[in-house]
Amino acid sequence: MRTIINRFDLHRFERLVSKLVKPSELPAFVSVVPCSGGLQFAAFCNDAVLTLTVATGDTIKPITLPWTTLKELAARKNGVIECDVNGKDVTLSWSDGGVPQTRDARSLEVAGTILPPVPENTAAHSVRLLDAMVDASQCLDSESSRYSLGSICLRGARSEILSTDGRQALIQEGFAFPFKNDLLCPPSRIFASKELRESGDTVTIGFSDDYACFGIGNVHFWLKAGSGKFPQVDQFAKEIGGHTWLHLDPTDALFVSERLPLLPGREETDSPVHVELGTGVAVRGHDTAQKRAAELRLARSGYDGAGVKVSVNRKFLKNAIAFGITRIGFDPKENGPLVGYGDQKQFIVMPLDGEEPTVEPGRLTVLVSDAKRTALPKNDKPVKVSQTSRGGRPKPKTGTNRKAVVLDDALKLRQNLRETLAGVNDLIRSIQTQRRQDKLLRDTVASLQKLQNV
Repeated sequence: MRTIINRFDLHRFERLVSKLVKPSELPAFVSVVPCSGGLQFAAFCNDAVLTLTVATGDTIKPITLPWTTLKELAARKNGVIECDVNGKDVTLSWSDGGVPQTRDARSLEVAGTILPPVPENTAAHSVRLLDAMVDASQCLDSESSRYSLGSICLRGARSEILSTDGRQALIQEGFAFPFKNDLLCPPSRIFASKELRESGDTVTIGFSDDYACFGIGNVHFWLKAGSGKFPQVDQFAKEIGGHTWLHLDPTDALFVSERLPLLPGREETDSPVHVELGTGVAVRGHDTAQKRAAELRLARSGYDGAGVKVSVNRKFLKNAIAFGITRIGFDPKENGPLVGYGDQKQFIVMPLDGEEPTVEPGRLTVLVSDAKRTALPKNDKPVKVSQTSRGGRPKPKTGTNRKAVVLDDALKLRQNLRETLAGVNDLIRSIQTQRRQDKLLRDTVASLQKLQNV
């Protein structure tokens, strides 16, 4: 019995399975079985299963091939493999560069390879669900023994996705699930897979036989649900009365995110940076060994409330920006958690203990996000917060409290002049390089002309 298999389908299947699990957990074999309207490729890994269904008009007896065989035959370009099955003997024929190729294989006999059922009750989402799972995986701790912090908690009753490593927590809202209990789902690189996202625009999720089941297009995969205790973090988002609120401008957010890894002190314990809301908004990093520091001043951002200074892990601050957090609440009285809000997201970060090191004169480098203080459109102005709603969320009020300081403007102007001077120097070097190349070209042409006259 003969059938045709597309090599590009094998490539997609191989890439999906490789992203589903760690390299050490790749399957030993792959099952190819007929199904309604085509063929179904199935990979059985440790606590994970994936299937890819492809359309074909041919029929085939079920076969099971080694994973290494499938990986060798997969190809990025379209091409066909003729699969001739005779009992347990399988003959694979294809062409490479017009040269016929043949390989003999034997179908394996494997016990216990039963697919988990596709859930009857599922909920449909956009690919935002995949993005949420990717973001959630940034806040996990697989080494925790007290809590199941290596899993992502899908909160059925609250329609939320919660993840935490004990020092940072991300709550993402607006995800209806077809179950009411909390489901602990393991993280996987497949949620960020390009091949998965190219399979369709709608993602379904359900639960059956201890597995969380995800479907998108012709791809289904099951992840074994975890067990254990998961911490509650909701109380931190409710205790925000009297906080100072930072309103982070998108331009400033990009400015800070790009430079956070470069600030001094990144090699120190907890990689701290120090956020100060005073005459303006500033983020500083210190190298205590070399006694130097660098400061990022955010010209477009503002804050409401009392002045405050907080130390925080720079990786967590970078995560907050990457998650789209635009408002961050600081407790001016106690060293309590930072509570941030974005589009249907809450982000909670535990601050670091200890005082900020002092800066010696002449050892501080200042970078300003924008030397111009342009007015924002009315709808884009940061919001003030003076009270909380029933759910503990800040209620916005119009207006802002931006403070213009002459010293800040002078420092920004100096930084602008420095950047302009650097640009002029780059232009001069570019012109000098071009002149050298032109001279070399003229000399080469002259030498060729002399050779022609010989």
